[in-house]
Amino acid sequence: MPLRVWQLLSAALGLLLATVANAEPIRTAVPRSSLNYLSIYAAEAKGLFNDEGLENETIAIGGPAAITALLSGNVDFSGAGGSGLCAAAKGAELKAIFYQTEKVTWFFVVHPSIKSVADLKGKKIAVGLIGDSEDRFSTMFVEKNGLSAKDITRIPMGTSSELIAAIKSSSLQAAVLDPGGMIVAEKEGLHSLAFLGDLFPLPFQGYVVTDKKIAENPGQIRRWIRAMSRALLSCASDPKRPPILALGSFSSATSIAPCSSKRPKPTPAFPPGVPGLPSREGIKNILEYEVRVPMNMAAPLPAARLLDLRFAEEVKKELQQKGLGR
Repeated sequence: MPLRVWQLLSAALGLLLATVANAEPIRTAVPRSSLNYLSIYAAEAKGLFNDEGLENETIAIGGPAAITALLSGNVDFSGAGGSGLCAAAKGAELKAIFYQTEKVTWFFVVHPSIKSVADLKGKKIAVGLIGDSEDRFSTMFVEKNGLSAKDITRIPMGTSSELIAAIKSSSLQAAVLDPGGMIVAEKEGLHSLAFLGDLFPLPFQGYVVTDKKIAENPGQIRRWIRAMSRALLSCASDPKRPPILALGSFSSATSIAPCSSKRPKPTPAFPPGVPGLPSREGIKNILEYEVRVPMNMAAPLPAARLLDLRFAEEVKKELQQKGLGR
């Protein structure tokens, strides 16, 4: 190799190592390692956080535990958006700053014997928890198609693999699964009766931060959102081929990778253009279905009490000006 080329490569490598060494360490919590959160692993695999001067560590911790970790400073960003909003509604100093999608990404998966919603009468349907978003969407779906909530039995149950096995054995007839679970379910001979995101817009996979973070380090929030937005654009540009490097982050990568070219094709869950910023209708539905309804409030709280989307808006404008998201 010519000396000049070697010198240039050495200088570039040195600059890269210096950038990584000086990167701010941050931690992001996600509810689980699944395809719903592929974007954050893609951002790590593609060096997008490093591009922003951040060294991110992703940990899987969901629900109230994730919010406790956020409030204590043990994590910087949390993907437990629903739990975060409910905590904020009770007085916790938190705000939602970013939403990956404009719609939920759940599939209503059924046993092969179920051909229509009418076939579910008297049958058992698995949900995450009674009263959670999965439960509400499942109930709304069957009610929209002619049954009532009393016509089905909703059962809180665990992981995708457990749900798929239960449906195959006929101990359950239906379940709500995320895209990764849907891939495996189709491989096992089950099918989707509906993509629940088609019911109505409900921005999904929200991330929350503390008010303290917003006040003291807004620049870090912008850089984190920029990395995440670029990762989502990368994933959305070719939904049949999720980044192979990122798949190594999932315990189920072995079962997902061979099926990745057969990924389900629902109505797009991503908003138009650069993702991260919910629509006005989406914000209204967040306040209604993620806060007011589960917390039995008489009226929705003001958006400013729970959401701070200015950083997502700024990043969206910036990236669009660079020609991204078109």
